[in-house]
Amino acid sequence: MKKICQMCITLLCMFVITTGAITCVWKFSKAFGEDVESTVDMHGSVATRGVMDAIGLSMAKILGGILKADFDKVIKESNKIAGISTNMVNMFFPGEKWGLEGRKFKMSDESMKGEYEKYVKALAVATKNLVETAKNRDIVETYESFDSLLRNVCFECHKASRSDWPAMTD
Repeated sequence: MKKICQMCITLLCMFVITTGAITCVWKFSKAFGEDVESTVDMHGSVATRGVMDAIGLSMAKILGGILKADFDKVIKESNKIAGISTNMVNMFFPGEKWGLEGRKFKMSDESMKGEYEKYVKALAVATKNLVETAKNRDIVETYESFDSLLRNVCFECHKASRSDWPAMTD
């Protein structure tokens, strides 16, 4: 009888986990109101979109931290972006050909890898600068450092690499 109860509990747990996994997969594929296939067409790969979403989320948290004067959050999220930047070149320029096909990026061939590396290094430097500025606990300086990161690194990289990026007005 004890083994039957254990078996029933195990089967129930397996059912709940399987149902949860299926539900999560279905929800993630519909997260932006579109199928995963159209997401791949838009940005070249799900991994690319994941990296940009992670950076975007950290940028939003940094701005929130600045507005709340939560400098620990600014430092934590800046360090996350710096960590992501160390792996971005391999993410966008994988060794296999499949990673380069079907992208809307202007930098979709190996000849642009050096240009892209320039932006990744600038991202690492700018986030480290943001960390140092946040340690001073000055909201205005920290925001200016954040704004510089956004304009001089993020926007410039997107302008150089994406054919669908809108023109900036001064």
